Amino acid sequence: MNIVKSFGRVVGYLVSIHLLTLLVMSLCRLILLAANLPAEGVDWGLLPTALLIGVKFDNLIASYISALPALLLPVFALASMHREEYSLWMRRFTSAVTWYYGVLYAILIFVEVANARYFHFFENHLNIGVTAWFGFVGDTAGMIFEDRTNWYFLLMALVLIALFEYALVVINKAFAHGWISADNRSQKQYVLSSVLTVLLWGIVFCGIRGSFQLLPLKVSFAYFSNNPFYNKLGVNPVFNIIKSAEYGTIPVPKEIAAIDEQEAIRYVQEEMGFVSTDTLRPIVREGSVHRLVEGQPNVVVIFMESMSALNLERQENGQYLTPYLRSLREKSLYWSNCYSTGIHTNNGIVGVHYGFVPNFAKPIMGVNADLYTGLPYYLHQNGYANLCFITGNPQYDNMNSFWRDNHIDRIYSNYDYEPDSAVNNFGVSDGYLFRYGLRRLDEYAASGKPFFASFLTVSNHGPFIVPEAYQNRADEPENQIIAYADDAIRQFMEAAEQTEWGKNTLFVLVADHGANLASPYEMVYPYNRIPVFMLGAGLAPQTVNRPASQIDIWPTVLSLMGIDYENNCLGVDLLNEQRRYAYFVSDDHLGVSDGAYFWCYGIHSKRECLYRVGSGENILTLEPDKAADMRTYGMNMMRVNLLAIDQKWTEPCE
Repeated sequence: MNIVKSFGRVVGYLVSIHLLTLLVMSLCRLILLAANLPAEGVDWGLLPTALLIGVKFDNLIASYISALPALLLPVFALASMHREEYSLWMRRFTSAVTWYYGVLYAILIFVEVANARYFHFFENHLNIGVTAWFGFVGDTAGMIFEDRTNWYFLLMALVLIALFEYALVVINKAFAHGWISADNRSQKQYVLSSVLTVLLWGIVFCGIRGSFQLLPLKVSFAYFSNNPFYNKLGVNPVFNIIKSAEYGTIPVPKEIAAIDEQEAIRYVQEEMGFVSTDTLRPIVREGSVHRLVEGQPNVVVIFMESMSALNLERQENGQYLTPYLRSLREKSLYWSNCYSTGIHTNNGIVGVHYGFVPNFAKPIMGVNADLYTGLPYYLHQNGYANLCFITGNPQYDNMNSFWRDNHIDRIYSNYDYEPDSAVNNFGVSDGYLFRYGLRRLDEYAASGKPFFASFLTVSNHGPFIVPEAYQNRADEPENQIIAYADDAIRQFMEAAEQTEWGKNTLFVLVADHGANLASPYEMVYPYNRIPVFMLGAGLAPQTVNRPASQIDIWPTVLSLMGIDYENNCLGVDLLNEQRRYAYFVSDDHLGVSDGAYFWCYGIHSKRECLYRVGSGENILTLEPDKAADMRTYGMNMMRVNLLAIDQKWTEPCE
C-alpha cells in the first residue's frame, strides 16, 4: 500500500465521520425548528440562511471534537505503514477513536435535542447557568420526566443516538480494517504525507476558528435579520454553553465593567435625585415614608408563578383565563407597567424582598449567600414574624439557606405537609399551599404578633397538573393551569378577607417573572412584563401607569406602612418617587423600558435593538437619541447595581 493512500484512508475516515455529524446536528436543528415553529409559520426567505449559518457553527463544534483524532491518526498511520506488525495497533487505535466519537456525540446529540425543548420555555439556547440545576438532581429529574412531552424528546434523542452509533460502526468497518505495511516507503512519499498531514491540521484549525474573517466565530455572527427566532436558530447550543461558560468567569460583562464606577454612581445619584451622606456606600439614603395605612398591618406577598401581564388579556373558549386578577385592577393599587428583574424565580425572590437585579445568568441565591436588608429585615426590626410558604423542596435554588441568612424565621415546605400531598415533583398544588397557609396564619394571628408571609406558587410551571374542573377552560394544559392558578388565588384571598387578621393585612400580588409568550423582539418582553397588585388594610384603589420594577416593591410597602428605613438599593417608593425606565435582564440580555419604548442588548450577541412597544421593527437607527438615553440608563444602573452586590452595600450597617 502506498503511504499517500494510507493517508487518504485516514482522511476518508475523518471526513466520513465529520459529514455524518454535520448531518445529525442539522437534523437536531430541524427538531428545534419543528418544536418551536413561529406562530406565523416558516419564513422561507430566512430559513435557508439560518440553516447554512447553523452548519458553520456545527462545523466548529465538530472540528473541536475531531482535533485530537486529526492530530494523532495521521502520525500513527505513518508509523503503522513503516512496519507490518504496527498495522494491528492501527486498527485498535482507530477503533478507540470510534469509541471516542461515539461517547462524545451521544452526549452532544442529547444536549442538542434537550435544547429544542429548553428553547420552548426560554426562547434561547442552553447556557452554563443550567448547571445550577445539577445540585438538585431529584427536583430537576422530576421536572423533566413528569412532563410527558419531554419523553418524546428523550425518545428522539435515543433514536438519533442509535442511528449515529450504527453509522459509526459502518464507517469503522470501512476504514479501520485492512491496514498492511507499505510497499513504497520512499523519502518522497514520507515528505508528501507529512505535508498533507500539516495541511490537514491547518484545515482542522480553521474549522475550530469557525471563520476566515479577522475575528473567530461568535454568537453575534448568527444574527443576519430582524427576526430574533431565525437569528438564534443557527447557533449551536453546545457552542452557546461554551461561550456562556467563558462569560461566567467574568465578574461583570465587559461593556458594563468598562463604565467608570464613580461616573456611574454620579449618574445614578443625579438620575434618582439624591446625594448619599454615606461615603462608603454611596447609594444609601434615607427612605421616603408616606404612611397610607393605619396601625401595624400584616403583610402577605403572593408570588404568582410565570404570570405575565399579557395573561390578564388572554381568552380561551370565550372566557378570560384570569377573571379574578382582572377584577383586582379595580379595587387595588395596580401597577400596569411593571417588570420583573429576571426570568427565574430566584431573581424574583431577591428583587421583591431585597431590591436587586441579578447578574444575568449567574445564580443570585448562592449557598454562601450575600446578606441584604429589604422588606424582611425592616419588618423583623419592627416585631414581625417572617414566614415563607413554598410548595416543595426548600433546598431548591438554595432557598432554605438563603432565606434563613436573610431574616426569614420559618419556611413551610414539603417537610411540613401531609404524606402523599404532592401532585408533582415541585410539591403540592397552589390550592393545597394556600389552604395550609391559611391555617398557619390563623395560628400566628391568635398569638397577637404581626406577621409577614410570602407564598411561592408553582402550579403554573410545568409539568402541569390540571384539576378536572378546569380542563374545559382552555384547549391546552398550559392555559388551563393559568385559569386554575387564578382561581386558587381567588379562593385564598376571599377566605383571608373573611378573617380578622385578613382585614388588617396588606396583600401584595406579584409575578416571580412573566412567561415565554409570542414576542417580536430580540428579547422576550412578556417574560419580564408582569402585573403587581397591592390591596387591603384600607388602601385606596388606584392604577399607576408609570414604569415600575420588582426592586421598587419593598421601599413602597415600607413607605405606605410608615416604617422608617434606609434604602440601600436602586428601588424607589413608587407612590412618591418616579423612575424614567425600568431595567431588567434575561439570562443574556439587558432590557430597558418605559412601556412605550423597549431597548435591549445581547451580552453574547452584541446586538442592540430599540422598539416601540407593539412593533417588531428595530428603530435603533431611526431614533438614536432615544436609544442612547435608554442605553446609558440601563448600563449605568446595572453597573451600580452589580457594584453594590460586589461591595456588600446590600448588608445591614450595624
